[in-house]
Amino acid sequence: MAVIPAAAMNAPARRVSRATLARVFWRSLFLQAAWNPRGMQNLGFADAIAPALEELYPDPAERAKATARHLEFFNCHPYLAAAILGGAVRLEERVAQGEATPQAVSSFKSALGPPFAALGDGFFWLALRPAAALAAAATEPLLGLGCVFVFLALYNTVHIAARIWLFSVGYVRAEGVVESVARAHMASGTPLLKACGAALAGALAARGVLAAGEPMRPYHALLVASMIVIAWGTLPRLGATRAVYLALLLGLALGARLF
Repeated sequence: MAVIPAAAMNAPARRVSRATLARVFWRSLFLQAAWNPRGMQNLGFADAIAPALEELYPDPAERAKATARHLEFFNCHPYLAAAILGGAVRLEERVAQGEATPQAVSSFKSALGPPFAALGDGFFWLALRPAAALAAAATEPLLGLGCVFVFLALYNTVHIAARIWLFSVGYVRAEGVVESVARAHMASGTPLLKACGAALAGALAARGVLAAGEPMRPYHALLVASMIVIAWGTLPRLGATRAVYLALLLGLALGARLF
């Protein structure tokens, strides 16, 4: 266990200003701009936290040491990484005040990166984004290309608000951010969003069938419905959601009168 020097224990309190926290959050939006195969998001993370390190470590040598630990390998979902970034800033305050060791910062990042990556991928990439896209597609007959703005409004409202909250709770609670994220019920909300996406996909498939509907081709609707039931019943690993998505593709193909 690392021992904190006695001189560091008497160091004056150092806190990051709100203006600097705002700068750190702004930079976090570009976390993946310097993505690289070796360190993944390490350059983006180091750049994002740089304003806080400048304020906490006036001595260039100490600041260089602090920057070096943020150049270590780091990979996470870019949205959930906001919580880790906020927590890292708070831990750096403790390191600067002599209340924690530098290793605590590295351990915090490496421990939360993988589980937060899985949580973010499931919620944002596999649930929220498809649901928002399908909701926007459902408005296309009324709005035309304006449905693009429906998608942008739905998706960005959720993900930007989530990033702000994650960064804030990460800074306030540091290690306690895990409990706060658990209470947000993101994991339990993922299946609900997927179910909404499946329902919207089914609606769009039905619309595609109706668009192709000709008096002598009433079997289209039966074909799509049968495909959902058969695929779900005979291929249990496929799942209801994927079955409905396949039905969506079939409905769109029928709507485009490809056959």
